[in-house]
Amino acid sequence: MLLNTVFATIQLLLGLGIAYRPTARAALAASIAWSLAVWWFGEGLGGVLSGSASPVSGAPGAVILYALLAVLLWPADRPCVTAPFVAARAVGAPTARLLWLVLWGSLAYFALTPANRAPQALSDMIVSMTGGEPGWVTGLENQAAAVLANQGLTASIVLAVALAVIAIGVFLPPPLARSGPILALVVAAFIWVFGEAFGQILTGGATDPNSGPLLALLALAYWPSAPGKTA
Repeated sequence: MLLNTVFATIQLLLGLGIAYRPTARAALAASIAWSLAVWWFGEGLGGVLSGSASPVSGAPGAVILYALLAVLLWPADRPCVTAPFVAARAVGAPTARLLWLVLWGSLAYFALTPANRAPQALSDMIVSMTGGEPGWVTGLENQAAAVLANQGLTASIVLAVALAVIAIGVFLPPPLARSGPILALVVAAFIWVFGEAFGQILTGGATDPNSGPLLALLALAYWPSAPGKTA
């Protein structure tokens, strides 16, 4: 209880510090350090070195996405009139696009690893999230697992292709630039609802909402700005 109280207090202070403009930079810097520590010690690097990491279950680890968002949403000293999306204001468009490519490209890679191509891999992963869930969530998960039963290879390929399209979508010309973030929002919703069972926040034992909402927030940070407007 003591440690949980300490951890909760630290995270609450980080949130308040980010929301208060004079302390935003210091709080964001502290949140990056906190995220890296939790990613290492609490999430075991998101399992990315285990060979079984899956984007459906939260790889590369939800907490590292907090650090990425802190970097991308770092308050700019002055608005960049040429920034094509909010995530480019602090680090510039080329760096922001590279970070997007690395993240979503790595998720596509994880989707195709042998552990995730197994016939029952995705189905069993979804079923494993039903413990302690309300009946309606369990029913939803079981139905999805039944549809995906023995379809591990097909599901992995479809998911990997979708993630690869998202990864390169940020490089598309303006008329198509929204397609990447839109598809990212759809995939993030699928991951959060079916793969993560709403982050298991309804079980009473969750420590965070998992990666789905963070991937959606990241997609919104890359939403193209309207022509003539500052990101």
